This record gives sequence, C-alpha cells and structure tokens, in this order.
Amino acid sequence: MKKSKKLNRENLKSINGGHDINDCFEYCPAGPYGPDQPRSCADYYALPECCKMRVLVSYECFDPR
Repeated sequence: MKKSKKLNRENLKSINGGHDINDCFEYCPAGPYGPDQPRSCADYYALPECCKMRVLVSYECFDPR
C-alpha cells in the first residue's frame, strides 16, 4: 500500500470548501443555481468567489472535462 503524504495547513485551506465562510462580506443571494432552478448557472458564475462556497449549485453548471 502506498503511503500518503500529510497535507500542510495551507494546502488544506486551498481545497474547495475549506475556506472560512465567515470571511465573506459580500451579499450572497440564496440559490439553488442551475438549469430549471430559480437562478441560472450564469448567475452562479457572476457571484464573488467567497459566495460560491456558500450557495447550492447543480452539478450541471460544471463542465465535465
């Protein structure tokens, strides 16, 4: 079995969802975002980066590449 390296604290913070959501001082409109939802994927992409971690978004808004 391959041994895994431990991630340092800075790397852990860079993982999506690992940021402190209390650092966001922007107005973040509630979702959900996506096709057939009250708000579109384009609305999601227009949000500030800190808001993107605080709202519900459909998987269909992401390119499967």
